[in-house]
Amino acid sequence: MARASRWSKEQRAKLWAMVREGIAEQDIRDQFTTNDGKGGERAMTAVEFAQQLKQAMAEAGAIKQAAPQKKVDKQNLYEVTRTGRLTINDFAQITGHKPGEIFMLEGPRGRSNAWRVVPVPK
Repeated sequence: MARASRWSKEQRAKLWAMVREGIAEQDIRDQFTTNDGKGGERAMTAVEFAQQLKQAMAEAGAIKQAAPQKKVDKQNLYEVTRTGRLTINDFAQITGHKPGEIFMLEGPRGRSNAWRVVPVPK
């Protein structure tokens, strides 16, 4: 679960404006303070600065955040010919079997409807 930011949208806009003006990172970090665990104040850390700067740039439209693209697996389709033959051109590449090996077709077992191509025992 993501936690809430310590800095508001307005503060991030101010941070982005300071960066565009050319103010040094350390000076900006010193101006943005937060409470430490003991109740005192501490300056913004470098990691927090980077996170807030990125978020400020995204909010300002300087950078675009794109959703990650899901990689679509290429699906190989094979067709049975009208004579009942099935040609699998990339069988050796997919399975790792060598040319010349012999296989037999095994029918479905139990409730399954899946046919199996299994190597013939030597």
